[in-house]
Amino acid sequence: MDMQIPIEQLDPDYLMYGGAIGILLGLLFFVYFLYRRIRWIILAIRRRGTDSPRLLSSLRNLVLIVLWTSVFGMVLFLGFFLRSYYAFTYEEPVAEVVIQSSDAPHVSRITVRQFHPEGSHTSRHFLIKGDQWVIEGDILKWENWLNFLGLHTRYRLTRLTGRYVATTAEMNEPRTAYSLADDEDHPLWRYLYQYGHQLPFVNTVYGNAVFQAVGGDNRYAIYVGTSGFVVRQTYDNGHFVRKPIVK
Repeated sequence: MDMQIPIEQLDPDYLMYGGAIGILLGLLFFVYFLYRRIRWIILAIRRRGTDSPRLLSSLRNLVLIVLWTSVFGMVLFLGFFLRSYYAFTYEEPVAEVVIQSSDAPHVSRITVRQFHPEGSHTSRHFLIKGDQWVIEGDILKWENWLNFLGLHTRYRLTRLTGRYVATTAEMNEPRTAYSLADDEDHPLWRYLYQYGHQLPFVNTVYGNAVFQAVGGDNRYAIYVGTSGFVVRQTYDNGHFVRKPIVK
């Protein structure tokens, strides 16, 4: 029977709390150990009758205290490591893009299923002209230490466009562009673009885009990570490539 625990199921907070408590107890044990040794030395100096502590027993207790503290120190380190791993590799589902080929050349039917922070989602249908589809958006990246504490990158999707591979086609062929934002010139994001680099806790504010080829019946998942948007193919002409987003 496979008893392996996936790394995603380990809660770093429990490891960090458990490690910190274990180290604290180890320090208390060590202080008590020192207290007993110092007390014996003081009594020996005063020449009071007292049993001499057994050397092997004292050494054994000291080794056990060191081992106890070391084990929980490693647990604490593992918790910090996992917290860093989760913080800097976490990717939040943003949208799902479904591609359906069309009979017309350089034209594709695209459905964008857009996820919202409160847990709801909306689906919209578009006709895209071009060799590729492009989703654009705004990214607010926090300072790295805030990511470590669990504050994730802020974002919003702004636009869906078509893109031609050849520059001459990009200049001469018809183009398509659709808004994905309720307010394209939102005052908050306009302020963040102008002054975000001056704000505390903000690393940078910038625009980001991902694009992929059209053609065939395909499906893509879009995520946002600490450095921007990521796109992965989940369905390729009748075959699942990766597990689709369920949200």
